[in-house]
Amino acid sequence: MAKSSRRKRVNLRVGDVFEIPLPDGRFGYGIVAKQGALPGGGTPYIAIFRSAYNQPPSVAEIMTDEVALQGWTTDALIYHERWKVIEFDAAVPAIQFPNFKVGSQGKFYVTDVDGEFIDLATPRELGLLNYRFSSTAGIFQEAFEAIHGFGEWKDHFDELTPAYVRSHVTRSIRLTS
Repeated sequence: MAKSSRRKRVNLRVGDVFEIPLPDGRFGYGIVAKQGALPGGGTPYIAIFRSAYNQPPSVAEIMTDEVALQGWTTDALIYHERWKVIEFDAAVPAIQFPNFKVGSQGKFYVTDVDGEFIDLATPRELGLLNYRFSSTAGIFQEAFEAIHGFGEWKDHFDELTPAYVRSHVTRSIRLTS
């Protein structure tokens, strides 16, 4: 009888810290900032810290680092064990989350990062905000490598930066009816 090659399901949770390898043997780190809606926390919102380390730092040291990249992604590189979860239940640093736009019944609305409706979109918001999107874990890996001199920075990596996110925050609260 053939041995099953099925892997155990990845169960990502907010506060899971993962290690990101660089081609020169150093490592960077990221954290799950929001759990994804798929079973096991798939498609999480992650934050990746700027620094790369030769030796494993403490989790406390990682959490004081500047966030360089953030956004919704897949759990593919964690599932395939390229990114390894090294810590659970770490305190997530304070980061801003973007707003998005969504069309529904002939109108456009501003949503929070989770897709919850906030209010009708203004003409300015319609031009500024994106529809909710995610980037593959491979794109985050490429962007992190580019930050550290491996490969070129590509224009679409800009959408993963905190500066881009800050420019796409138009509403921070849900309005009540």
